[in-house]
Amino acid sequence: MRTLLVSASLALIVFAEAAPVPIEIKAPELIVNGGFEDGPDVEVYVSLDEKSTAMKGWTVTRGQIDYCVAHWKAAEGKRSLDLHGSPGFGGVKQTIKTEKGKTYRVTFQMAGNPGVATKLMTFEVFANKASKTFDFDCTDKSIEDMGWIKKTWDFKADADETVLEIATAMKTEAFAGPALDDVSVKLLK
Repeated sequence: MRTLLVSASLALIVFAEAAPVPIEIKAPELIVNGGFEDGPDVEVYVSLDEKSTAMKGWTVTRGQIDYCVAHWKAAEGKRSLDLHGSPGFGGVKQTIKTEKGKTYRVTFQMAGNPGVATKLMTFEVFANKASKTFDFDCTDKSIEDMGWIKKTWDFKADADETVLEIATAMKTEAFAGPALDDVSVKLLK
């Protein structure tokens, strides 16, 4: 009886070793400079005006943004954005290669500039004719603990190129607004 139990155990071990190991297929990253690390050389922050292309891969789309290096702790790396410039209600965009009819996932980190009275920060993500609004509560946040949270949004491409834009949806506190970092877009398999 003891020998039979040992044989059964060995058979299970052999079967487990022979089973194929699933391979995780990762789609290529479509965003250039999603962490905003490749940009102007500044000590704390610099305001970038509409049409600025000072950040590799990105264009400022409206108003003004602040490109932050040491103003607060970024979600990833050392740099991030305040979508309200000094002053201005801003946004950024990037054109990515897509395939018509395929679905893509946008992932990003969101927080808010904690140095203002307004505690609810809001921005909108656009792709094609679709958009989604995202909120972040800055209550009890600080420049040392921004409270970054990861958000996702899926969109379907309608062409071989898609313009992804992320812009403030706020019209108050022109000197401080929603913070953005670690933007990624990948094809969903």
